[in-house]
Amino acid sequence: MTTNFSRRNVLQLSLGAAAISLLAACGAKTEDVGSAGAAKDLLDINVGYIADYNGAALMAVADQEGYWAKAGLKPKYLPFTNGPLAIQALGTNNVDVVYIGSGALWLPASGKAEIWAVNSVSNADRIIAQPGIKTLTELKGKKVAVPTGTSGDQLFSLALAKEGLTREDFEVTAMEPPAIVAAFAAGQIDGAALWYPLIDSAKKGQPELVELFSNEDFIDTLTFPSTFVASPGRAAKDKALATGFISVVKSANDYRHANQDTTIALTAKFLKLKEEDMAAQASVAKLFTSKELDTLSSEGTVYTWLNGLQEQFKKDEKIKAIADPKTFYNSELFVSTPTV
Repeated sequence: MTTNFSRRNVLQLSLGAAAISLLAACGAKTEDVGSAGAAKDLLDINVGYIADYNGAALMAVADQEGYWAKAGLKPKYLPFTNGPLAIQALGTNNVDVVYIGSGALWLPASGKAEIWAVNSVSNADRIIAQPGIKTLTELKGKKVAVPTGTSGDQLFSLALAKEGLTREDFEVTAMEPPAIVAAFAAGQIDGAALWYPLIDSAKKGQPELVELFSNEDFIDTLTFPSTFVASPGRAAKDKALATGFISVVKSANDYRHANQDTTIALTAKFLKLKEEDMAAQASVAKLFTSKELDTLSSEGTVYTWLNGLQEQFKKDEKIKAIADPKTFYNSELFVSTPTV
């Protein structure tokens, strides 16, 4: 199944981004940092996040530790439900930089965004099924919900290839993640491609749901990094904004790596969720120090990750050709930017 945007998908994304932006304008969490006088000298930056541990932990830490003001920035936060919607919003000038999971990296690879920083490597995605279904083959002919262009969609493709199946073997329905949770809990769909913490929500309706596949099943051949991205060419136009943001991310990343329990508590408070939920989400993320990310970037390992993902995206017809990862991830900018 081709996952390039149809006119209907573009309209859905545009409406979704507009709705989210309106929601944010009416009440999204905004953090002012520094004193009233100092704030006048800070650059405004609109940051898009996803309301889970991977997507919000660094924001929570940066607020707590005052990294934004130290970097000369003043953030406003906007929530998104998935990476494609967040990247769509980059084109509306409502947001400057957004967090995305690995499944949405086909958009930077196709020239829709540029990576400013790597966040972590995820093992949060799953292919799930209703109780009693033990294999992907047993889902043949049944309803499977997939959020188009996401890491869940990507995992579904990998699982199909491994089992020698195609999307035509199933009744595949494109749905937004929150809708998938509701439909799965109500028994309206038989399987889904989803991720934690949304799977925790699905378990409330179907405690005995079955996990058929996870990222870890493919970790030997493919790595799933989450990243922060901006519009193409934005770093060159607004280098102060880009380097300021990267310095905040690096500083918050090192704090998170050294203070996992505290970061879990901070993220729970930031998102107004339970600490135990954050702890469960943190358990499926592989973290690196900023020095390790510098090395992974400078030695080309991150480029290897991105090329591996592009090969999968091409097979899935999300991209037409594999691009040089240097065209959408400037490792030199990341490595040369110090912490605050």
